[in-house]
Amino acid sequence: MRSSLLIFIIILLFNLEAAGQKSMPVSYASTPPRIDGIFSSGEWDIFQPASGFIQMEPDKGQAATEITQVYACFDSSYLYVAFSCIQGSSNPITANIQTRDRVKSGDDAVILLLDTYSDGRSAYGFTVNPLGTQTDYKITDDGRNINYEWDTEWEAAAGRTAIGWICEMAIPFGSVKYRASDDVWGLNFGRILVSNLETAWWSGEVADNFRISQGGHMEGIRVPAKPKRLMIFPYVSLRYENNDITGQYNKVKPDAGGDILVNLSSNLSLNATINPDFASVEGDLVKIDLSGWEVNFPDKRLFFQEGNEMFAMRYRPFYSRRIGDINYGVKFTGKAGGYGMNILNVRSPENSELGLPAAFYTAARVKKDIFKSSTIGAIFVDKSDFDTTFTRSFGLDWVLNPGERWKITGQLLGSYPGDLLKHSGGFLRVAHESNKHHIHLRYTLLGENLADNINQTGFLRDDDRHELDADLNYTFWFNESFLRYIRIFFGNNAYWGLDGIMKGYTFKDYIRFYLNNNFSYRFYTDYRYQVRNSSNASGEPVDLHFYNYFLEHELGYNTDASSNASISFTTGRNFDRKMKILQAGVAVQPLERLTVKYNISWLDFNPDTLSYPGIRLEHSTLLNILTLDYYFTNNLWIRLFAQHNTYNRRIYLYGQFGWRFKPPFGALYLIYAGDNYFSHQEKRYYDHRTVFLKLTYPIGW
Repeated sequence: MRSSLLIFIIILLFNLEAAGQKSMPVSYASTPPRIDGIFSSGEWDIFQPASGFIQMEPDKGQAATEITQVYACFDSSYLYVAFSCIQGSSNPITANIQTRDRVKSGDDAVILLLDTYSDGRSAYGFTVNPLGTQTDYKITDDGRNINYEWDTEWEAAAGRTAIGWICEMAIPFGSVKYRASDDVWGLNFGRILVSNLETAWWSGEVADNFRISQGGHMEGIRVPAKPKRLMIFPYVSLRYENNDITGQYNKVKPDAGGDILVNLSSNLSLNATINPDFASVEGDLVKIDLSGWEVNFPDKRLFFQEGNEMFAMRYRPFYSRRIGDINYGVKFTGKAGGYGMNILNVRSPENSELGLPAAFYTAARVKKDIFKSSTIGAIFVDKSDFDTTFTRSFGLDWVLNPGERWKITGQLLGSYPGDLLKHSGGFLRVAHESNKHHIHLRYTLLGENLADNINQTGFLRDDDRHELDADLNYTFWFNESFLRYIRIFFGNNAYWGLDGIMKGYTFKDYIRFYLNNNFSYRFYTDYRYQVRNSSNASGEPVDLHFYNYFLEHELGYNTDASSNASISFTTGRNFDRKMKILQAGVAVQPLERLTVKYNISWLDFNPDTLSYPGIRLEHSTLLNILTLDYYFTNNLWIRLFAQHNTYNRRIYLYGQFGWRFKPPFGALYLIYAGDNYFSHQEKRYYDHRTVFLKLTYPIGW
């Protein structure tokens, strides 16, 4: 009897609906509004607006300090949304970011979340600042994962008024997936007010940002059963290169390829690619990394963008950047009957320089909706060349949300060839979290040879461990005093080899004070013991023991906004050497369309000549980075940056002219990159200069 009652309570918790969930009726527009950032008479005022935003922070549960009204309508092709944002003189408008997909925080902004499947788990996100700068993204696992690399076609415009600012959006139905039979979508609107450090949501008091399960509803929407059926994204490029490293001079390399998108239905699509361009049009900014581990980078190739968030797992069997050049590939993605799926297969060519044969990569990912906002998932990944050599991995994972603030996540992972126990692992994590706090406990078990297989197709920094991890952070708001907030964090991690011998532990703690005058101070400590695999002079494997720590003091001004300044000083020990780091940075907008960023870092390691095979170490250096962005419009710009590194005497100059004539995919880029540096190992200079021209022109039917 007691067990039956317990099961009933658990099911009730997982399926409990939020009381008083807001609803917004939406009407058909016989004359669609013009997306120009201007409220014309009779354009929006004929529709009933949504209002009554509630603060998530700083005063959780209180009415927003400024009035926001949101209007919505639709026609046969678009959903139209408009925000009217009242903003008094005590809250000046903050808007500096003009680079697409960079409006995440730091600027005033409005947010539209569309849960097109009404599943309470996933949504499309659209954010716009007062300059009309757009950011789009995919949200999964009820806000736990956000994929900012995802892009789609949509329109937005913003304009200032005497009492604030307005924003208009038009979302094509062909740019999102949905069930054509539904006339109700999940919905939420958000607003960010930087001067007050305020975030407010229309649906009411939410536990944290992007909680899809706590949103409202849009009722009465009628969507086309068959949106735009076919899109082609061809590109052509021309690269001129002088390269001391390869010994190739005055080399001209033309290239061409493209991607194809076929919408099989409103909720399923087929993607294909031929020779996609792996070269990024973005410059390579140097970052300081004291961990010694491989760094995880996002994949910006168009073929992988749709559905790539489904592979965002703690231990990733599939990491698309493991695949370099691609001859061709095909992908099937979408959602049907509560099942989300992403299945792909690509062929990579032979790489004679690295001694890698041609190979096929296959990844199949499926997630099933359960309870109110939870999921379980499965994954299979295979890499096979043409000599019968293969690597395969498979796994199960889950995201359980038994309440507004609880999350239970976990993963089981196996791989072969090899002994299954040595090539498998997993974790279990329980968390309680909101916008003010986070606490979790995680246990992990990874086989001693798991990384050998996983890193053929995925991303895993280390293996051979039992691991315990516990974090705690909390934000205290002080709105009636000279303090805005105090944020504290305690992070603890320890892991042992499967032989029971301690391999490492970490204690990370910080406290941050943010004042009403926008000055801030942070004190951060990091102490860690690590056992790292290396080799001795004879090439024999050895375990090296390190006690690394650092203490950092950071003073900042306006660091929660896009225009800011900061300076920090760090002392400590890094891989058997003393360490000092002085860093400073400033981001300003001296002209309306010009943004200037400057960062300087002085790193001093004593001694600086240590070298451990298999461990990547930073070196003593003075690093300068200057970035200039000038925007003629949001889709026409010039970007320049220069980097100087005194350790390798590196001077890197990068210039980009960009024009998105059919945003976001139709674009023309002209890029210059000049890289001159000194090799200490070979005692010589290298020079690498590239001019790159790329044109992408999307075509749709």
